[in-house]
Amino acid sequence: MNTEPDSLLNAKLLQVICQLHDWENQHLHLVQSQAGRYLYLSLVKQLIQANQDQPSALLKGIYHNQDLSERALRYKIREFEEEGLITFESNQVDKRSKKIVPTDDLMQTLETHSQEFGRILATKFVVLPKK
Repeated sequence: MNTEPDSLLNAKLLQVICQLHDWENQHLHLVQSQAGRYLYLSLVKQLIQANQDQPSALLKGIYHNQDLSERALRYKIREFEEEGLITFESNQVDKRSKKIVPTDDLMQTLETHSQEFGRILATKFVVLPKK
């Protein structure tokens, strides 16, 4: 049972968020712009939800953001591709659409990011292992 007041718990959560944000600014240059953060987190979300055999996102699904211009997203997508983080493949069903396919470099970045988040979280909370 949690005996800490909610405000103390909230303060710990904010500390974790701030520490993760600091780490991201130092080590994860992809997310330092709003468009980069959106693209990265959209890819992460789709990778987590995707079938493990086909971890890819539809390119057209990335452009549905009212706060960012299509131009900014196109620029970031090109940047991610030039850095070797993503590639594209045609959709097998609809050849007009493309899928974004993460490279091993993006998967490694995601793994490092995830591990750091877990480390930071463990400094403020007790993290129980999976059974």
